[in-house]
Amino acid sequence: MAGGIAMLVGSGGAAGVSAAELRCVSINDAQALDSQLAAAGSPLAGNGTVFVREGIANNIDPRFIVAITAQETMLQTYGPANEIHNAFGLGPGIVFATEADAITMAAKTLRRYTEDGLTTIGAVSGRWAPVGASNDPQGLNGGWSEGVGTFYAALGGDPLRPILASAQDPAPTCAPAGATAAPGISQSSPSIIPAVTPTDGPAVVTVWGGKPPVQPTAGPRRLLDGFVFPVAPPNGSAVRYADAATAPVIITTAPGVLVVAPMAGRLKIASAADQQAGIGSWIIGTAGNRVGLGALASYEPDIAEGVTVTAGQVIGRSNGALPIAWRVRGADVSLFPMLDATRPSD
Repeated sequence: MAGGIAMLVGSGGAAGVSAAELRCVSINDAQALDSQLAAAGSPLAGNGTVFVREGIANNIDPRFIVAITAQETMLQTYGPANEIHNAFGLGPGIVFATEADAITMAAKTLRRYTEDGLTTIGAVSGRWAPVGASNDPQGLNGGWSEGVGTFYAALGGDPLRPILASAQDPAPTCAPAGATAAPGISQSSPSIIPAVTPTDGPAVVTVWGGKPPVQPTAGPRRLLDGFVFPVAPPNGSAVRYADAATAPVIITTAPGVLVVAPMAGRLKIASAADQQAGIGSWIIGTAGNRVGLGALASYEPDIAEGVTVTAGQVIGRSNGALPIAWRVRGADVSLFPMLDATRPSD
C-alpha cells in the first residue's frame, strides 16, 4: 500500500480535511456519509451507498473504509489520487475506472485481512501501511494507526474494537454536541451520557491535590507528581471508569469533553504494539514516566509529535471513550489509583 501523505500526527488531518469536521453516523447511514463527503468537497461524494454496501457485504465497518481514505488521500482531495480514482493508496498506483471500483477492492482486501486474523486497526496497519516500507521514504506509515483511528472515532467507530461491522455498535459511539450516544465502560453495553453543549458551562480541570492513592494489591505504590485528571468536563457531567490493573483504563465521558495533558512532557507516537492495545501517543515526562492516550475525536491545531505540553494543557476533545495508560521505566503501572485519588468515578 502507499505510504500516505504528509500529516501532523494527532491533528487528525492535513490541509483539506480534519477529524474535527467529521460527524458521528450510524454504521449503515449512507446518506449521512454522503453529506459529509460532499461538505468536504470530496470526489468520493455520491458513493455513500457503495461504502455501506461493500462494507456490510464484507463485514467491514463502512466508516473504517472512509477513515482510510481520509488518512491516505484526504478523502481523495489529494490531486494525484483523484487522477487515478484511488483514494486508498492501493497498489501502489493502481488506476481504477471509478471510485466505486476502488471502494469495492478496498473492502474485499480488508475482508481478506480479517480472514487472516487482522481485525484491529493496529493489526491492519502492519500490512496496509507497514513501517519501513520501500514506498514510504518519509516514514509516514508510523502515524497510520493513530490517524485512521482518529478519523474512525470521529465518524462514530470504536477504535478499540475490531473493524468488523458485526463488532461495532449500530449506533454511533460519539456524537456532536447535543446528541446522546456515548460508549460505556463495558463495550457490549453502551452507557448513554448526554453530549457536552455550550450551555453546560466551562470545562473544569482537576489537579491531584496530594490525596494518597489506594495501595495496590501487588507492587509498590506509585505517585505521579503534578498529575492532572485527563478529561475536563463541565460541572455535573458524568465521568466513569473502572480498575483495569496494568491495562489501559477506559474513561467514559460525554462526547466533546476536553482532554488535557495529564502531565508535562513531550508528545511521541506510540509503537505498533501499543497502538494495537489502544494507545496512540505518549507524553514522555521525567523520572522515567510516560502516560499514553488513545485516539481523540479532534485535536488542537498545535498538537503534533515532538511538541512539549504542560500539565492541564488542552489537547483535544474525547469521542466519549478515552484509553489512558501509565508506564514507568518500561514497566506498565495501573493508573487507576491516581485517577481515583484525583477524581473518583461517578
